[in-house]
Amino acid sequence: MVLTMELCFIALLLLLHSSPHIVSGDESTLSSTLSCPAPAGVPGLPGHNGLPGRDGRDGPDGPKGDKGEPGLGLQGPPGKVGPPGLIGSKGQKGESGSPGLTVQGPPGQTGTSGEPGIPADRGLIASLQSELDVLKAKMSSIERATSFPTFRRVGERFYATDGSFAAYNETVKFCAGAGGRVALPRSLEENEALVKFFTPLSSQAFIGATDQRVEGRFVDSDGMTLKFTKWGSGQPDDYYDAQDCTIIDKYGMWDDNSCETSRLIVCEM
Repeated sequence: MVLTMELCFIALLLLLHSSPHIVSGDESTLSSTLSCPAPAGVPGLPGHNGLPGRDGRDGPDGPKGDKGEPGLGLQGPPGKVGPPGLIGSKGQKGESGSPGLTVQGPPGQTGTSGEPGIPADRGLIASLQSELDVLKAKMSSIERATSFPTFRRVGERFYATDGSFAAYNETVKFCAGAGGRVALPRSLEENEALVKFFTPLSSQAFIGATDQRVEGRFVDSDGMTLKFTKWGSGQPDDYYDAQDCTIIDKYGMWDDNSCETSRLIVCEM
């Protein structure tokens, strides 16, 4: 490498001596004439990055394009319901409307004045209370009848006895104390049922019919005239003017008799 550099230097001197015009500045001739190899240099450090160029958006606006075709009028889906708005202020009162036509109907018939009715609710309550009272009375009758050692139901009544005997007035007090009264048949069926009830215990019993108030007029415990009777032949006869009470025998026949004699006590509830 050193020998080659020396040879090139010598050749350069010879060239300059033989060609003086090169010295005057014909650098192109010198460059083309002299071509000597040179050693490779050491690479330099990289240079700094340059400043960024201008954004293309900063350039001048282009010409405005033509107006496009109108789009399709398609309606999108409904949006969500928004929150309720504030209550608006009260509006002004509107004008009064015109009066309507008055049409009179035909006159109604004149009704007769009756007794004031009971309101429906009070009437219903009264009806229910009445039914309740009836049920209570029936339950009470059953309780009183079942308190006797011997009792029997006949229709809506109960016949009851404890097997004791007493005069008529004592019989009345006994039955009243038990919540009942002296038994009195009001029909042929009740008369036969009463006979079947007491005959196992006695052949006769008092029934609740007397003429103690008015001779010859037999009434029940409430003072009402009898609607049903079953008098035996020739009865009542008021024998010796001392027969004001009534008994029933085992055949179902009635007979006026003394109130002081003792007979089987039979009460009805």
